[in-house]
Amino acid sequence: MPCERFLAGAACVDITPRYELPNYNGEPVRFDEDASPLTCQAVAFEDGETKGAIISVDSAFVDRPLLLTIRDACERATGIPGSNILLAATHTHAAPASCPSFLSGALPDPLYVDVLVSGAVEALANARGDLRASFVKAANLSAPRYEKNRRLIRPNGLVVMSSANNADASFPPAGPTDPVLPILAFTEPDGYPTAIVTNYACHNNCVSGTYHGDIGGRIGDALRARYGAQLVTPFIEAPCADVIWAGPAEGPSRGDDLAVMIGEAVKSGVEVALESTSPIPVQMVTIRSLVEDYPDRPHGESTYCRDGSRGDTPEIQERQRRRYDPEEEAVKTRGDTTCPVEIMGISFGDVAIVTNPAELFVEFGIEIKDRSPFDVTLVAELSNGYCGYVGPEHAFDQQGYEVHRSVYTCRLAKESGRRITDTSIQMLEDLQSTE
Repeated sequence: MPCERFLAGAACVDITPRYELPNYNGEPVRFDEDASPLTCQAVAFEDGETKGAIISVDSAFVDRPLLLTIRDACERATGIPGSNILLAATHTHAAPASCPSFLSGALPDPLYVDVLVSGAVEALANARGDLRASFVKAANLSAPRYEKNRRLIRPNGLVVMSSANNADASFPPAGPTDPVLPILAFTEPDGYPTAIVTNYACHNNCVSGTYHGDIGGRIGDALRARYGAQLVTPFIEAPCADVIWAGPAEGPSRGDDLAVMIGEAVKSGVEVALESTSPIPVQMVTIRSLVEDYPDRPHGESTYCRDGSRGDTPEIQERQRRRYDPEEEAVKTRGDTTCPVEIMGISFGDVAIVTNPAELFVEFGIEIKDRSPFDVTLVAELSNGYCGYVGPEHAFDQQGYEVHRSVYTCRLAKESGRRITDTSIQMLEDLQSTE
């Protein structure tokens, strides 16, 4: 039965520490007042029957135990069922570690984890307290074109990362980039936005050394400069495990200057889209979720980065052995394991969001959008947990950093990307059939 009205509210909380902490890779990160701050950005919504929320958190990833902690705390504070809360990590590397990291030994600071949890709860509670009659606008923008596939094919048929010393600009990319950047705006009845969700398929790790929301943060900053300081801007990264930022020929190659440039480009596209799009009344919100245990990859199906994909100098090879030899021993010792994978879907009329907890290769995100029955589909990776890099089966033959077996960062069986993709499409079809 259609509801009488759709309500939404939005809020943002700063979670930037003022003292130095290690990121997920064990690298020190410090405070800089000129950087885009680390935030929790929340949108709460309801249709008279169903209550739900979208939260983006500036963190490299949020594992499932921390997800469940945040969901439980949010449910107790707001009454929104935890299973109806989408929690997306923005994947900024310029944030403190929020979960234990096997590859570096970095451990999260428990006081900072408390800040992250309480920040998510505060943002959602404030959003819930600001519910108002709302509409949505959604559109498929063109990507800024400041991105490239970082997996290059060497003459021997194996992949090398584009930043490696043995890479060559003449090597062809192993895969595509995503030309589409979907957005979802929650608006006042007159169409003015209160929150804009952006879904960009590019690694959000352009900035290092200082706490920084990175590309997603600078997109938000640019949008607030246009629509007002009150605007909330959740950033949910689209599948981009193999896609990295790329500066223009004459301009910054990385860092804050490039993040600002990308933010401005996205803002310009959003501005045009919102001006040409009419507010859409939402009659019903539908939320579905499926959690399944996926098998991990057997020990023998990896060379554990002995392929030179990250470089071929003695120093680089020694660094890879320091990382991957312990990974290999741990995988061998643990034996057969599984990982929980949650696929979640939320629909608002002709627009939908579907999530996965992977760093999913870009070709899967493109396929999900192409096969989706919705006019606009946001595909959110690194959401509702973490299950590592997930690529197509042919990528394992090409090897490369993203597909070498590790305890957490590339763990699932080779067919998992196909399974996540097909499950995501089925989820979207199920959502569409209820509209």
